[in-house]
Amino acid sequence: MGISDRREREFRRREEDILTASFDLFAENGIESVTIDMIAEKAGVGKGTIYKHFIGKNEIFASLVIDQGHELMNALNHLDKTVPIISQIKIMIRIFWEVHTHDIKKFQIRRKCDQLMVLEELSPPVLAEYTKLNDMKKEFARVLFQQAIDEEVFMAVDVDNLIIASMGLYTGMLDVALKEDVQPSEELYMLLKNMVFKGFMA
Repeated sequence: MGISDRREREFRRREEDILTASFDLFAENGIESVTIDMIAEKAGVGKGTIYKHFIGKNEIFASLVIDQGHELMNALNHLDKTVPIISQIKIMIRIFWEVHTHDIKKFQIRRKCDQLMVLEELSPPVLAEYTKLNDMKKEFARVLFQQAIDEEVFMAVDVDNLIIASMGLYTGMLDVALKEDVQPSEELYMLLKNMVFKGFMA
């Protein structure tokens, strides 16, 4: 392995250390109160090293959200496209739910990062990756919902309106649960799934 490969691996390892330190501090102290100095100390690196990897805390927010996006897309890409469309959509909703709620503290921090993030302050590569993942998630759902419309499983409405309605229902439910300190449960998941299907069925 060449020197450049080792340097790249070391660079990525430091970046992961910084993200891990950031997440731990966000969990311990609250996101708004954590500073770059605190992250550098926790990660065992100089403050300047942080800025070699991230423009600032805003870009750390984005990176944590992007990591979750990759986790979600990796799971979605294993969905069995040979089963009926109604089953595919049920599996998709379950995948979203499992990825986001299997570690609710992690989801809570990433969700807060997403809400606090300022897109205009991201570097072009990070903004492009964040945007790409968001578009991929929406397109994945759009394809399935459009197929459900075409097969007359879902009502014949604009597919983008179905996407907006389902995303609003999903994120709104989880946001209220987090705000009220309610642990997402199987019962809550079943309510969500039933509302989507009963509300959208043709």
